[in-house]
Amino acid sequence: MQPIKWEKGRLLLIDQTRLPHREEWIACTSYREVAAAIKAMQVRGAPAIGLAAAFGLVLGAREYVH
Repeated sequence: MQPIKWEKGRLLLIDQTRLPHREEWIACTSYREVAAAIKAMQVRGAPAIGLAAAFGLVLGAREYVH
């Protein structure tokens, strides 16, 4: 299972609070949404949090450039 995906300029995170009963995805288009998902523990585990945070930086940089 792939817990993090980058599609069409947005970050998709599997909502780990819903596992193992349901597979739901959170679509993040800003660093604020990524931070909220991390704080809500929808993303768990050091590797997944690190990747999500790195993609959050990408989303934040894209906001700054535009």
